[in-house]
Amino acid sequence: MDFLLILAGFILISAIITLLVKKFTKHDTFYLISLIKSKKPLPFFDAMAKHKKFIDWFSTIGLILGFGAVAIDFVYGKNLSKLKRVLLFIFSFSGLSLFLIGFDSLLGGIFSNNILIGSYYPLLVVSFGLMGLAGFTLFSLCLQALDIVSKYLLGIKSCPGVAPLIPGIEIPGVPITPPLHAWLSLLIILLVHEGMHGIVGRRHGFKVKSTGVILLGFLPIGAFVEPDEKELEHADDKKLISFLAAGPMANIALMGIVAVFFMGAVALVEPTTEYFYPGLQDNYFEGVEIDSVLEETGFCGSVYSAPAFGEFEKGDKIKQINGVEINTPSNVFSELQKNKFEEKEFLLERNKKEILVALVPNALGQFGFVPMGIENKNLIIPESYYLYATSVGLFIEFIYWLILLNFLVAAINFLPLHPFDGGRISKIIFAPYIKGKKSKKESQEQVAKIFKIIILGLFLINALPLFF
Repeated sequence: MDFLLILAGFILISAIITLLVKKFTKHDTFYLISLIKSKKPLPFFDAMAKHKKFIDWFSTIGLILGFGAVAIDFVYGKNLSKLKRVLLFIFSFSGLSLFLIGFDSLLGGIFSNNILIGSYYPLLVVSFGLMGLAGFTLFSLCLQALDIVSKYLLGIKSCPGVAPLIPGIEIPGVPITPPLHAWLSLLIILLVHEGMHGIVGRRHGFKVKSTGVILLGFLPIGAFVEPDEKELEHADDKKLISFLAAGPMANIALMGIVAVFFMGAVALVEPTTEYFYPGLQDNYFEGVEIDSVLEETGFCGSVYSAPAFGEFEKGDKIKQINGVEINTPSNVFSELQKNKFEEKEFLLERNKKEILVALVPNALGQFGFVPMGIENKNLIIPESYYLYATSVGLFIEFIYWLILLNFLVAAINFLPLHPFDGGRISKIIFAPYIKGKKSKKESQEQVAKIFKIIILGLFLINALPLFF
């Protein structure tokens, strides 16, 4: 079904539901948006706000991750001599840059080996060192915009850099469909985000009127705390940016906690399955065969070679990869992920003969073949196993989306654009660099205007593939 038709239907349903909320409840509505307010969580905010030292440390870490060396300069550098301030900036920039390099290495080159980033990886590191996740996200939008424009000039359609995240609906131009339970993931993420805003707000003595959930029609798209806006306008800058940085930092912390839990859960899947279904894992598959071989692979409008084409044949059995015995599809995946971009040796069985094939993956780290497990037809599988396997799969997928969406919400909220948290933060910490003879308010408005022009322009370019 056409994406625009789905979007139109979603908007119509959202409008009807919003009208019902407006007519039959006392909650506030704005066009397609409903604000479901409550005061019940406020005592919890007050209780948590007593942990002042931890909250201050937590918010400061969030500010640094969000705005990099610029944030450190704002918090710690203003009262230093020029030499010490410059040295602090250089040290901060270097430390944060090395942090991203180490993080990238820990995750197997998730950024440095990314096909869209490519040779621009050093610039991405510089962007993060200078401006943290705000710089990281801005630079990513710039790279994707460059890719979109350059491909359009060649008559090629690229992937969108921004897209609406509607669970159950495939993202246009990207073969990804967020599952329906991504709604629950997003709701948890936003509740944690806004809850931390409420806690830090109370720690600094800000009045919090209410808290609640934001609905786009029937879809929970956000959560909120309702502070006294006049109080925030006159708040001390350091208290205000602490309040603002706490939300995205809560998402980063939740992402880390869930990631550790995810690794532990994955490690327990095999022994748990073995406990409940002894021997089933080892005997479920008799081996792995080639289900299909691609002529080429594609990504965001670019076409890449398929090294396996002409070398592998449908029905070939994969016996070994780099000398490691292959018994299941998961074995294939794990071996291909090791040193992803290096040459691999495949021992195949074709017509009862063994063939040794060495292949170098393409620029995507792919070989262009689809493996398929050969099921053991003599194995008797308990009926309960199918429910168990489905439940485990859904659980792991839920945790995966919880990690991914936490990162996206944190990164986007640090963007220096209103109404994101980074919009207000950027006005405060960048204004001193352009102040000159201008007043504080004028400098902040100038910062907001500059970022608004840049980011809205990038959003527009990044959204083009959704419609053209």
